[in-house]
Amino acid sequence: METLVSVVVPVLNVAHLLPRCLDSLLAQTHRPLEIIVVDDGSTDDSAEVMRRYEQRHSEVHLVSQRHRGVGPARNAGLSIAKGAFVSMVDADDWVEPEFIADLLAIAMDTGADVVVGGFSFDFLGLEVPFPFLPRTHSMTGPEAAELSIHMTRFPAFAWNKLYRRDLFRADDPPFPSIYYEDLATTPRILLRASEVALTRTVYYHYCLRGDGITGNFRAKNVFSFAAAIDILRRDLTESGLWEAWLPSYRRLLRQALAMMTLSVLLQRNHIPLGVRLPLLFRFGRLLKALSLPPQDGRRLRAVRLSKSGAESSRQRRPVSAAVAVGGRRTPGSWRPARRRPAPS
Repeated sequence: METLVSVVVPVLNVAHLLPRCLDSLLAQTHRPLEIIVVDDGSTDDSAEVMRRYEQRHSEVHLVSQRHRGVGPARNAGLSIAKGAFVSMVDADDWVEPEFIADLLAIAMDTGADVVVGGFSFDFLGLEVPFPFLPRTHSMTGPEAAELSIHMTRFPAFAWNKLYRRDLFRADDPPFPSIYYEDLATTPRILLRASEVALTRTVYYHYCLRGDGITGNFRAKNVFSFAAAIDILRRDLTESGLWEAWLPSYRRLLRQALAMMTLSVLLQRNHIPLGVRLPLLFRFGRLLKALSLPPQDGRRLRAVRLSKSGAESSRQRRPVSAAVAVGGRRTPGSWRPARRRPAPS
């Protein structure tokens, strides 16, 4: 029996780009396949596009919720995914026809829990492959997890990967409701893997656009980046990895300051000129505070978004939830998972 793969696609106001994404997924050479498209409160014609595709294609499964962000949208899709493996594709991107088939074949051949594929940045009609992926074909989960916080070497994107679904758990929604949610999540998921396989072949096309998160840059982006780092910091502390990862973590802080400085001062954005330098000084102070382990007793916890109105078009009940920094741990709150032992 062939292996079912689930693909989760969060959607927000991209009606003009969504057909390209869905057509590339329907063109996948692998079957069986379920495409879970999550409408995160779109106000354009995205919902109509999704309904049209669902009516015409049995692989497409529609979920809708009030606007809660890409993280909770992914979590809602993951909560009803039935595949043995799952992947995540952003609605304004597209993938090659062999994306699922080739990454799944690598997973089956190697026993890897996660397979990472090559990707390109697409803009102005150009496709620029990301050149810095490691040349190794395999890493342990902890090795890949630590490397994933190296922003220019093995970035922690959620979308160029195929995951064994049991790395995600219903009581542990992986993504927070902030920008840069990948950085706050991917290291934790990779840490649970026994083995991570990698291919530099380009399967995923990340399409840069002026009205996306990076193209619509505001002060909120800066503070969201700090929030993502804070979640990672607390994750490392609770997992007992703070000391072991400290050199890599400090490098991340340096890269974060450089990235935000370039984005605030040189990138076209919506931040008033007189606010830019004070904003960077404030971000620098935040990073200084984040360079130390947390001492406030607050923990990562799962938050169910009860007013999200999450609904599915089929007989499945999606759960809209997020990871957040809350009070001291209480029974049932989030706790880091133990790493699965390597197969003997």
